Amino acid sequence: MIFDLDLWSLQILGIQHLAGRFIIGLGFPYNAFWNSPALGKLWFRSKRRRYQSVLDYLKLLKEEEPHRKIYVSGHSLGGGLAHLVASELQLPAVTLSAPGVVETAGLLGLEPLELQDLTVNVIPDRDPIPANSGKQGGVTVPIPCIVGEAPECHRVFNTICMLLKQCGDPIQRNIPCNFCPMEADHHHSCEQKNILI
Repeated sequence: MIFDLDLWSLQILGIQHLAGRFIIGLGFPYNAFWNSPALGKLWFRSKRRRYQSVLDYLKLLKEEEPHRKIYVSGHSLGGGLAHLVASELQLPAVTLSAPGVVETAGLLGLEPLELQDLTVNVIPDRDPIPANSGKQGGVTVPIPCIVGEAPECHRVFNTICMLLKQCGDPIQRNIPCNFCPMEADHHHSCEQKNILI
């Protein structure tokens, strides 16, 4: 998580947006650094090492099994990394609550427009991370939040529970009661410590 935050902390905390509003003082040197084709982008590209092992693994997998269909996925900051990997390796990505990565992709030397054809991001209403972290580059699929409070809308369990509730589950998997605590009261089978959705 610390490594992932290193990529997006400026966007998530709104520092880049805030600094850009200052005409004098902080804004000018900050913007000069980030918008410099040499300095800002070179420094930011060095951060690729944060997910280099994932890139190396997927490159090897593509070479060894070219017939295999590979998807990358992740939640939250891991979803953002999945979008970047998808853009770099031309792989489809399906993510939950990923931050917007258009600006990050550009700083990494990737083509942000490629995200449109490669990435799908499922975003619950009132989820604070995708809403406050920059422009989304791919297809976004909005869904209702199963809980009322904004921070809880970001939890992966709540997102999956809402997807199961809206889309159903043809296989009728048994899942633990505490996996979807907001739904547990509606299922009698929770007495046996499992619910069927």
